[in-house]
Amino acid sequence: MGNKLNKNTIIYILTVLLSILFIVIGYSINKPQFSEESFNKSYKAKVVAVNETIEEETDYGYESFSTTTIKFRAEIKNDELKGRTVEAVQYIDDIVAVNPKVIEDGDKIIISSLISRSGEGEEWTFLEYDRSAALCGLLLGFFALIVLFGGKKGINTIISLTFTCLAVFMVFVPSILKGNNIYMSSIIVSIYIIFMCLLIINGANKKTLCAIVGNLGGLIIAGILALIVSNIMHLTGLIDDESMFLLLLNTEKPIDLKAILWSGIVIGSLGAVMDVSMSIASAMNELAENMCERNFKSMLKSGFNIGKDAIGTMTNTLILAYIGSSLSIVLLLMVNYKDVLLLFNLEMIVFEIIQAIIGSMGILFAIPITSLFAAYVYNRKKSNDDKAFKQLND
Repeated sequence: MGNKLNKNTIIYILTVLLSILFIVIGYSINKPQFSEESFNKSYKAKVVAVNETIEEETDYGYESFSTTTIKFRAEIKNDELKGRTVEAVQYIDDIVAVNPKVIEDGDKIIISSLISRSGEGEEWTFLEYDRSAALCGLLLGFFALIVLFGGKKGINTIISLTFTCLAVFMVFVPSILKGNNIYMSSIIVSIYIIFMCLLIINGANKKTLCAIVGNLGGLIIAGILALIVSNIMHLTGLIDDESMFLLLLNTEKPIDLKAILWSGIVIGSLGAVMDVSMSIASAMNELAENMCERNFKSMLKSGFNIGKDAIGTMTNTLILAYIGSSLSIVLLLMVNYKDVLLLFNLEMIVFEIIQAIIGSMGILFAIPITSLFAAYVYNRKKSNDDKAFKQLND
C-alpha cells in the first residue's frame, strides 16, 4: 500500500512540475512582442466627492440629444499614483442606448487620463466601475464550493483548472499572436490539458488510461470532421468584427482565421468529451471490480449503455452553452434578416451550428472508443506488465 501511495504521489508531483515547466517554457518561447507605443494607462480610484452636474443639448439637425457631464474628485488607489486625488469627469450621452450608472460618493471606479472632448489637453475620465473585488469574491466562493463538495478531488480540480487557464492564456494565445502554426499549437495544448487534468484529478490508473484514449480518439475525429466540413462549406473565418481586427493585427503575416475557427471547435468541445470519457471509464472500472464473471462482450455492452445515458445530457449541455454565448447575435440577426434561407447560410450562424454539431459528434465517437478500450483493458490476460500497472490502480 505504501509503495502504491508513493508511486501515485511521485506521478502527481511529476505532473505538477511538468505542467509548471510546460507553461514557463511555453510562455518564454511564445512571449509576444507588443508595440512600444505609449498608451493611456487606467487606474483604480474611489469617488471622494461629486462636484457638479452639467447638462448640454446638441442639435444634430434631424434630432437633438443631451449630454450630462458629471465632475467629481477621485482618489487613485493603485500603482505609482496611489494616494493622489484628481479632478475627473463622467459623460452620460443620451444618444447611447444604455449608459453606466451615474457615479456617487464612495463608488469604486476605473479612470484614465484621456484627450478631453473639447480637444484641449487631457482630462481624467470615468471608464468603468471597478468590479475586481466582486469577481474575486465570486471566484473564491466557487473554489470554496468545489472544495466543500469535492474534498481532496476538489482541490485537485482547482489545480487542474488553474493549469488549464494558464496553458490557454500564457502558451496558446501568445503562440497564435507570435505567428506560430495554430493547428499545431491547438493540438499540443489540447493533449497537455487532457493528460494534465486526468492525471491530477484521477491519478495514474486504468480508468485514467481509458479516459485518455477515449478523449484523444473523440477529439481527433472532431478535429478531422471540422477540417473537412470547413472546406466543404467554404468557410473563411471572417465571422464578425473581431475577426477583422485580428486580420489587422499583422497585415504582413495575417492570422489564419480558418485555423482559429478549427481551434475554437476543438478546444470548445474538449471539456465535454473529457467528461464523457471519464464517466464511462470510471463506471466500467467499478463494474470490473464488482462483477463476479466478466468478459469483453458484457463489458462493452455496459460501456455503450452508460454512454447512451450520457449522450442526451452532454449534447444538450454543449449546444445550449453555444446558444447562450451567442444569444445576442442570434436575436439581432433574426430581427434584421427576414430571409431565413440567407440567415442560415450566414458564416456567423453556420459556424455556431457546426461548432455545436461537431463538438457533439466528438462526444458520440468518444463513447465507443472509450468503451472498446476499457473492455479490452479490463479483460486482457494477466501479465507482468499488467500486474505492475495494477499497483497504480485505485
